[in-house]
Amino acid sequence: MNINFRCQQSTLILGFLLLIVPSLVIAQLPSTKNLAGEWQIRNGNPPSTEAWSDTLDDSQWQSIKVPANWYSEGVDHQGVLWYRTRFTLPVLAADDMATLVFDGVDYQADIWLNNQKVGRHKGYFQRFSTDITDVSRIDNVLAVRVDSPYEIPGEIWSFHKQLIKGVFNHHDTRPGGAWSERGQDANSGGIWAPVVSHISRGAVIDNVLAVPDWQRGLQHPILKVSLDYRANRNRSAVMLLRLVPYNFIGPSYQLRKNVSLVASPYNKQSLTANFLLDNPELWWPTGHGKQNLYRFEISFSDDMGIMDTAYLRTGLRKITIDPKENSWSINGKRLFIRGTNYIGSPWLGSLTSADYRRDLLMMQQANINAIRIHAHVSGRALYDLADEMGMLLWQDFPLQWGYDNSTTFAQEAAEQAAEMTRQFGSHPAIVLWSGHNEPPWDATWMQYRYSDWQPDVNRFLTASVANVLRQDRSRITHAYSSTAEHYWQGWYSGEKSDHLKPANSSIISEFGAQALPDLVTLKTIIPLADLWPKTTDKNDEGWQIWSYHNFQPHETFELAKVTRGGGIDTFIINSQEYQASLIQLAAESYRRQRYQPVAALFHFMFTETWPSINWGIVDYQRHPKPGYLALQRAYQPVLPSIEPKAESWVQGETGHIGLWAINDHWRNYFHASLHWKIVQDDKTLSEGEQAINLMADSGQKVIELPITPRSNRTITVESDILSSGGEVLGHNELQLLVQP
Repeated sequence: MNINFRCQQSTLILGFLLLIVPSLVIAQLPSTKNLAGEWQIRNGNPPSTEAWSDTLDDSQWQSIKVPANWYSEGVDHQGVLWYRTRFTLPVLAADDMATLVFDGVDYQADIWLNNQKVGRHKGYFQRFSTDITDVSRIDNVLAVRVDSPYEIPGEIWSFHKQLIKGVFNHHDTRPGGAWSERGQDANSGGIWAPVVSHISRGAVIDNVLAVPDWQRGLQHPILKVSLDYRANRNRSAVMLLRLVPYNFIGPSYQLRKNVSLVASPYNKQSLTANFLLDNPELWWPTGHGKQNLYRFEISFSDDMGIMDTAYLRTGLRKITIDPKENSWSINGKRLFIRGTNYIGSPWLGSLTSADYRRDLLMMQQANINAIRIHAHVSGRALYDLADEMGMLLWQDFPLQWGYDNSTTFAQEAAEQAAEMTRQFGSHPAIVLWSGHNEPPWDATWMQYRYSDWQPDVNRFLTASVANVLRQDRSRITHAYSSTAEHYWQGWYSGEKSDHLKPANSSIISEFGAQALPDLVTLKTIIPLADLWPKTTDKNDEGWQIWSYHNFQPHETFELAKVTRGGGIDTFIINSQEYQASLIQLAAESYRRQRYQPVAALFHFMFTETWPSINWGIVDYQRHPKPGYLALQRAYQPVLPSIEPKAESWVQGETGHIGLWAINDHWRNYFHASLHWKIVQDDKTLSEGEQAINLMADSGQKVIELPITPRSNRTITVESDILSSGGEVLGHNELQLLVQP
C-alpha cells in the first residue's frame, strides 16, 4: 500500500509540474546521456584562467570531434588545450545525483561545470567520475582543461619521464622514433574516449570488478565482487547481483544482500560480496572451446525502487602457471602460447570496434592465440572483442624504459596500476598482468645511451607496480618484461641462425625484424624524391626521413646485412624475405622447444601503427607482408616443423634436416603420417613418409635426414602431416640457400 501511494503521489506531482512548466524534462532514473559530438577548443598555452567561465564567448573557437585524440583530428599540439561544450539535464529531484563520467582523457583533466571546478584526474587510460549534483542546471556549460605536456629532452625525456603513457610517449614505433629530438611528435592528448552524464537516485555505482576464485574447484567457483559507489547520505539499500548467460542458454544466478551505504557523494566507498556458483559454463580460448560469457548485473534499491544499476560482461576461466615447467594452463588444460605484440595506433580514439575486430580476425587467421598489449592500455572495445573471440591477452602496464626515480612517482604509478586492475580485471581474456617493459635496472644497454644510468634506476618503481598487480590472484603476474626474454638475434645482435640455438627462458616476449611494405604503401610514407638514398651508410642524409618513419638503416644493412640490389623493388623483396625467413626460423625453433623451456612465444609485432616502416607483418593500411604468411605457417596448431641443423648450406657438403610433428590441440591423432619431399634443380634429394601417433599437446622429432646439395641452387623442403583418413592437418615448406 505504501509503495502504491507513493507512486500515485509522484504521478500527481509530475502532472502538476508539466502543467506549470511544459518544457520541463523529468528524469527516468537511472539515465545516461552521451555527450559525443562537436566541442569547441582553444590553445591553453600560455595559461589562461577565464576559459572555464560560462559567460565566455567561445563561438569563434575551433571545433573538434569528441571523443578523439586531437592529433588525429588535425590538431598538432602539445601542452594545454581547453575544451568546451553545452548540454542539458533534466530537472533533478531532491534525492537525485548527477555524475559526469569520462572514459579516458590524455593526460591530465581539470573540469569546470557552470563556473565551478568539479574534478581533476591524471592518467590517460582510466575511467573517472565527478559529482555535479550541486552545480548542475537544465542548461550546462562544461569546460575541461586537458594537458598532455611536452617533456624537456635531456632533463626529463626520455630517461626521467613523468607521464605514464608507455609507447604513446616514448617508443621506437612512434613518429620520430625513440631517440631523436622529435620523438615526442604527434602528441596523443585529448578527450579520446566517451563522455556521458549519468543521473541516479541516492547513490551511484562507479565501478564493478568481478573475478573468479577457484578454491572450491572448477565446478564451484566463487565470483568475488567488489564495487565502488558514492551515496548522498547514510542509508540502507538492497544490493542485487544477477549473473545471466549472455551468449549461450543456461541457468542464471542471483544474490540479494542488505547493505548500509555510507554518505560520501564525492569520495568513493567500497562494498564486496562473494557469489557462490555451482556448475557454471566456463570460458575457453579460441580453438579450444566456447567463449561462454555472462552478463553481470548489479543494482541498489530501496522501498522507493531502483537507485542505480551497473552492468558488465565477464567469463569464468582459471589461468595458472606451473612453477616447475612454467607452462600455462587454462581450466586445467596445458596450452602453448602462440602470441604477437600489438599496438593498434598511437591515437586510440581513431580505432573503432570494427578496426579492432579486423585486426583480431587477421590474428586468428594467422593462428595467433594470444596478444601482448605492448606497453599501453588499449581502447575498451579491444577487451570486449577479445572476450568474445577467445583471444588471450597479456596486458602491460604503460611503463616503457626510464622514468622519474622518486618515491612519489612510484606511488603514482602504483595507484594507476590499481586502477587498471580494478577497471579491466573483469575481462576473462586478460590472463596476465605485466608491470614494466625493459626497466633501466634490467636493461644494461641503457648505460651507453644515458650518462646518468645507474644499476638500480627505477627498481623501486618496478617493484611498487608489481606488488599491486600481484594482488589479483585470478591471473598470472609478470613483474616486468626483461631484456633476457627479448630475442633480437638477427636484428639488434648476433645472426638470424642464432635462433636455432637453445632458448634460455620459458617466455620469449619479443622476436622479429623490420621489413618494408609493398611499393604502393611505401609511396604513401616516403616521398618519391627520397625513395633511393645515395648510399646505405646510416649517416647518409637520405635516410633521415626514413628514420623519422622508424626505419633502421644500421640494423638493416650492417647487422641483418639486407642488400638493396639495383632498385627499390629489389630492396622491398630482399627486406620482406629477410623478415619472413627470420620469423619462420625463430618461431619454429622455439615451438620445437615447447616446455623445454619455451612455454609462451610472442612475435614482435603484428601491425604498423602509423605510416611507418617497422617490425609489423601487416602494414599500417592492413596489407599483409610475406612475414604474415611465415608466421601463419609457423603457428599452425598442427605443425610439420622443418629443422635445418644450420642455416648455411654448401654445395657438395652433407647437412642434416630434422622433421618434427607438433600438435597444440587437445586431441590425439592416431595412425597419422608425416610426409616429406626435398627438391633441388627439379631433382628429388629425398622423399618419404612415416607413420606416427600424434598425441594431444605434444611435439616429437620424427626423423633426421642427411642432405647433400648438388649445386648452388635453392633447396625446397616440403612436409605434411595427414590424419588417418588422409586429411591434411598441417603443411609446411622451407627454402634453403646454398653457397657454391
